[in-house]
Amino acid sequence: MNYGDLIRDAIQITLRNRYLWFFGFFVGLGSGGGGGGGGGDFDEQGSAEIASVSAVQQGAFDNALLVVVLVLLGLLILLAFFALYVVSQGGLTESVAAIDRGEERRFSSTWRAGARNFWRVLLQILLFLGIVLGLLLAVGIPVALLVAGAFATGSTALRAVAVIFAVLVAVVVLVIVFVLVAIVRQFARRELVVRGASVLGSVGSGYRLFRRNLGRSVLVWLIQLGLMLGAGIALLIALVIVGLLLFLPTILLAVAQYTTAAIAAGVVAGLILLPLLIVALAILGTFNHSYWTLAYLRLTSEGGTTRP
Repeated sequence: MNYGDLIRDAIQITLRNRYLWFFGFFVGLGSGGGGGGGGGDFDEQGSAEIASVSAVQQGAFDNALLVVVLVLLGLLILLAFFALYVVSQGGLTESVAAIDRGEERRFSSTWRAGARNFWRVLLQILLFLGIVLGLLLAVGIPVALLVAGAFATGSTALRAVAVIFAVLVAVVVLVIVFVLVAIVRQFARRELVVRGASVLGSVGSGYRLFRRNLGRSVLVWLIQLGLMLGAGIALLIALVIVGLLLFLPTILLAVAQYTTAAIAAGVVAGLILLPLLIVALAILGTFNHSYWTLAYLRLTSEGGTTRP
């Protein structure tokens, strides 16, 4: 597999099919008065206190209702973003594979492909979540027992050795597990959408593809990691430079104590910067997903069979 061609093809697909950026964005992305004596004065004071207590209770109820509404609104937004993430996973995978075959794809066909694979992709996501939790428990429970056993001895030196050993083992095992799951998940997603494998079958075939192409799979992951780190650093530098230029009027107005004008300038600068950030994240998400889809297609076309 030519890794240079792989990167080039992923870049070309990303730049030539800008409608994919919509899906790439979601893929790339979860606080009385007193008076004199008399019955009349007592009645007025009591009425005022009762009204005051009632107002406080009403205010607390209104605030609680507002908090509930905001929480529900936030949950709905998160749910919508997650649903779009699931749709984008299936849609991007299918469209990039089709484009690589020379077929034509549009926004509507990409959306339909994502919607068609929605429930299967969702089940696979939940399955991998369960796998990750199971692996974490498999690593964490023995480490916790080792540390607990060392602390039961009462020896300070033994405790220190046990903690250091446990931390080192846990870090090494978790890194291996993270890389394994990260790569297998990428292959399994393509098996599910491109090959039409079942949810459980896609995980097994994805693992077999990884196992039979161990060196190349890890190299693909390392290249992708380096590219994303480089792109992230470049994006951060660009955002700092552009942000300083955009917010310079805001800073100058704030120093001159023109508060209202500074706020207005800051809002305008933010409205300009935010779309630029969204587009940059969308491009990176589209490239990253295209890169893995093309890597999967290259591996499976070069004899990396996924059959048992």
